[in-house]
Amino acid sequence: MKNALSILGTGVYLPPARPVRDVVAEAGQDPSGHQGWDNCCHALEDDHPSTMGATALRKALEDANVDPGELKLVLFAGMSRDYLPSWSVATEIMKACGAEAHCMGLDMTIGCLGALSALDMAQGWLATHGGGVAAIVAAERWTYTIDYTSIENMGLWGHSDGAAATIVSHDTSHDAKATFCGAEFFAQNDLNGTVLIEYGGTRQPIAPPGVTPFERKLMGLSRNDLRQRYSDGYSNSFKALKARFDCNPERVIINQTANLFLHLIASVIEIPIEKFLVTGHETGHVGSADILIGLDRLLHSDGVKEPYLVAGSTPYAFGSGLMMPA
Repeated sequence: MKNALSILGTGVYLPPARPVRDVVAEAGQDPSGHQGWDNCCHALEDDHPSTMGATALRKALEDANVDPGELKLVLFAGMSRDYLPSWSVATEIMKACGAEAHCMGLDMTIGCLGALSALDMAQGWLATHGGGVAAIVAAERWTYTIDYTSIENMGLWGHSDGAAATIVSHDTSHDAKATFCGAEFFAQNDLNGTVLIEYGGTRQPIAPPGVTPFERKLMGLSRNDLRQRYSDGYSNSFKALKARFDCNPERVIINQTANLFLHLIASVIEIPIEKFLVTGHETGHVGSADILIGLDRLLHSDGVKEPYLVAGSTPYAFGSGLMMPA
């Protein structure tokens, strides 16, 4: 397929996992209403987006048998930052892993859709730059932003810290383990800010006294409306993907904020949940890294032997990609 992206290798770094209900109980809240993932990973003291991302990238480079000097592009696709911009996680990871001066580092910010958006971007970037090798890195450190005493924010309790990376190429002699064909997206931009860190930006730079400045909040969307929006988002992006590639994959790489969402998505796209590669009960929801964690698990077990739907979302944008055997 013209301009298809070769997947050369993957790597994952996850801090130790803990039962979500134990974390909630230790915070002083009753965990009995939690119906999400069993476990969540919490960053160690020195685990930051750049350090976790660099660890995952080193593993991916080794898995792909690629020297860091070959990298032409590093995309950081996570939401988390060691420091506020203009400090760059991508270039910090490049420095840590030995990328050279011809390599471009870019930070992307599109929530849990990060890895899929980065695959799509790397595909186009390499094609227009004469081919070569690129790295996609996604890392999140966000459990410290979650209020485990808040029943209203129960939907965030299963979120996790961690990182994953993949090495991709276009028009090189490297051996591919899978092929990424492309992705289609569907936006619902009126839902921007559904999950909000209210303080620290230019609108409200400083939190009022006694208010936690980094807390994430779920803002103004009913459960029924959210279900309908997710139904519309996945349905429309998947329809566009099938129309573009004339392909109907029967297996899915996906993870979500909770298992209940996966059952909803299965009914929408009409693929049984038994055909989903799900990592959440072991890893929790690692946001932008979820798809790459699933891809790593697949490549290091059965491999990509048939078409796979690769899907992800934020409340405000949804994406469906196509992964094929090499």
